[in-house]
Amino acid sequence: MPGVVRVRPVIHYEMHLSETVPYVGGAAVQAGGADGTGVRIAVLDSGIDYTHKNLGGSGLAADYAAATANPAVIPVGLFPTAKVVGGYDFTGSTWSTTSNTRSEDPNPIDDGAAGGHGTHVSDIIAGKSLDGTHKGMAPGAQLYAVKVCSSVSSSCNGIAMLKGMDFALDPDGNPATDDAVDVINLSLGSSYGQVEDDMTQAVSNAVASGVIVVISAGNSADRPYIAGSPSIAPGAISVAQTQVPSASAVPLLVNAPASIAGVYGNTATLDWAPIGAGVTGDVVYVGRGCAGDALLVSPAGKIALIDRGTCSISEKVDKAANAGAIGTLIGLVAAGDAVSFSQGDGSNFVPSMVIQQSLASSIKGRLTALQTVNVSMSNAASIALVGSMAGTSSRGPAMGTNLIKPEIGAPGASISAEHGTGTGTTAFGGTSGAAPMVAGAAALMVQAHPARSALQIKALLMNSAETVVYTNPATLPGGLAPITRIGAGELRVNRAVALSSAAWDTQALSAALSFGAVEADKQLILNKTLTVENFSATARTFTITPSFRYADDAASGAVLVQVQATVTVPAGGSAAVPVKLVINPATLPDWTLNGGSNGGDGALLNGPEYDGYLTLTAGAEKLSVPWHVLPRKAAAITGIRPTGARAANVITLKNVGAAFDGYDYDVYSLIGTSAQQPAGNFPNPGDNFATIDVRSVGVRYLPPAICGANCLEFAISNFGRRSHPNYPAEFDIYIDTNNDGVDDYVIYNKESGGFGASGQNRVYLVRLSDNAGASVFYTDADLNSGNLIFTVLLNTAGLPASYPSLNAPTTATLGISLYAYDNYFTGAPTDSVESMKFTPATPKFSVTSGVPFGSVAKGPLLNVPFTKNTAVTAAQSSETGLLFMYRRNAGDESQAFVIP
Repeated sequence: MPGVVRVRPVIHYEMHLSETVPYVGGAAVQAGGADGTGVRIAVLDSGIDYTHKNLGGSGLAADYAAATANPAVIPVGLFPTAKVVGGYDFTGSTWSTTSNTRSEDPNPIDDGAAGGHGTHVSDIIAGKSLDGTHKGMAPGAQLYAVKVCSSVSSSCNGIAMLKGMDFALDPDGNPATDDAVDVINLSLGSSYGQVEDDMTQAVSNAVASGVIVVISAGNSADRPYIAGSPSIAPGAISVAQTQVPSASAVPLLVNAPASIAGVYGNTATLDWAPIGAGVTGDVVYVGRGCAGDALLVSPAGKIALIDRGTCSISEKVDKAANAGAIGTLIGLVAAGDAVSFSQGDGSNFVPSMVIQQSLASSIKGRLTALQTVNVSMSNAASIALVGSMAGTSSRGPAMGTNLIKPEIGAPGASISAEHGTGTGTTAFGGTSGAAPMVAGAAALMVQAHPARSALQIKALLMNSAETVVYTNPATLPGGLAPITRIGAGELRVNRAVALSSAAWDTQALSAALSFGAVEADKQLILNKTLTVENFSATARTFTITPSFRYADDAASGAVLVQVQATVTVPAGGSAAVPVKLVINPATLPDWTLNGGSNGGDGALLNGPEYDGYLTLTAGAEKLSVPWHVLPRKAAAITGIRPTGARAANVITLKNVGAAFDGYDYDVYSLIGTSAQQPAGNFPNPGDNFATIDVRSVGVRYLPPAICGANCLEFAISNFGRRSHPNYPAEFDIYIDTNNDGVDDYVIYNKESGGFGASGQNRVYLVRLSDNAGASVFYTDADLNSGNLIFTVLLNTAGLPASYPSLNAPTTATLGISLYAYDNYFTGAPTDSVESMKFTPATPKFSVTSGVPFGSVAKGPLLNVPFTKNTAVTAAQSSETGLLFMYRRNAGDESQAFVIP
């Protein structure tokens, strides 16, 4: 078609659902005369129940029935309203990801069993009850109901999303954008956000058109790089969730025995089994506690400790309560923070609490030793959580760009309008509820400062945010939340309205200085420019004070912030302020992260990342700008094979970068290579596909003396690096174990637990004949790397037969083919290396040290001698040389040595 450059599939999105209530200083701004009047906001969501009284409707059940009787037709006299002034339905009322029956109609009513999300969001932004006691952030604003999400599932349609964005930029469809809305709210997204995402690009286009776009960062918790699309779009305002003022954590008090007595704050309560007046009692362990299980002991008059698993938590509590328990403790069966659960089966509930696996194990150990364990649960011991993060709020930085995302936080939602009830309200939240708080605040800003641009308003909101935000006062008292969780801080719209100056990075389209992820093999100087704007009628001189978020980061000397002490900004003008970070790798901490076992551990990211604020003050005017860098102490290893008169079977390595205590190179037999793909094969922003470009493939056999079993390891080196190994790449290695030309097994990597579930990348081994298999090993892969190592069991000699293995002897000649897939957008293969072979017992190339890995000290040369077995034939192996894989290397992450 004319004007169409490329056709790509679109993806779907998930609505973010959790809990919060509204809280920030919007009331003060409303009292000052700004309530959003004259501001138009498009809510791209599940539609809006425009018959609800808080949203300008009658509140009559008959009117909602009329609006939903034929949801494809506009009900006469009910839509549009003075509050919901327009909109459109781009999904229809029957679409879901499974039926794929998207339709369009002019009636954007929020209907269906899975509806309600958009109504809650809209009420938080701009709702208002008739008696004035219930107000959203901008109760005077007008809304456009742009239905892009399902009525029957939690999904949002990719095509509908794109059409919805076009509608928001041109509601009258003429097609000029002179009637574009002022603000767009998107309380939805997809974890591990990608710049290639089409909605990310659509958001960028809207921002470039002058629209403020506010997006929830996601509810995937404190995991590196999991902040979602499209919130990672540079100009969008990506929103984290903070706790509401009334939030509190109820710790478990262990009264006895003395060996484990104390206050345990890492707990979670259950809304449907509240602590109430509290309970104290002795603990008994009753087992799993599902319907068909016999309780191990009677819990009558006791507090029952029950294992999580198999059945719903509420079923377990109900069973224990019916057996006479006065309370229950749900012990997690896997490591991690305590989490809450929704109600499933059961109806008889007693005060209950979820505890960590470690505490549950400690209690079980004391009970096994016949000790009395006595505990208390009491709201009187609760710990206030105001001014801290919600544990479910997604962490950044942004995949690919390493921008600071999320950029601002707000307490999650509210007791807000429930669709179909006319006047009813229910609790609603997550970052889905935090985003509309910021969208409503942006509307207040537009009314108060109509001459300021969308990006200036974004900067003002960030510059004025409250920077003192904690991670979790119950589990980490006094621990400040890192910048990649909270961004600029918690929303304070009253401060934003009062500002008459702003400071921001005009290139990054944010009031944040993101210095990115860097490999520091030597001292580095990173540069950014901060633009300071003065909207007042008089010149201002600002004092600039750099600070670190954490005192130990400042004390390390690994990162120095260099910025001038003052800057004078003329009236109505701007000034540029250069900001430098000096990175000294010698004092950087050891890198303990990886993309495998630690791939979802946000706490580990706190160590290597450095962050803080630049604070600009001029009298009462105060601007805060967060900064962040993720530096990694890196080697700079290169290898050569001597030639000419010095030719020998040796690879000589030299490291001119940092030195490591651990090993930083691995050696494999080089069994395949792939040429770098042309630039035209790679996506641009918004293209909705990813290209995985394989460079080299290696393999090695590790005997029990090294691996503890007969292990086979595959090395995959790629052109380019990825922020996290989970996405957008999957590698499938097909293995023919008996050399009959038919593949018998497939080895592949996948996020443990499914998309966004854990952050951990694992290696799976599956037998193709019956699809039986499992995972034994985590993927050996790092963040910001293109290298991956897959370990599998060659056979189960010396191990239980149930372990998944290739079931092949060391003498078997294995047929090997590698396929690289885009596992985020299309699922399509993007590269392959086929028809490789390897015989573990007789490799063609072997290092003579017997250990195919080691460390390269800085300075002196390291010779790695190898042998070549000329008796190995092409029928036994496709080896052409050696593949060196380098860990934490500032240059190339691998080198392939083809050896004649």
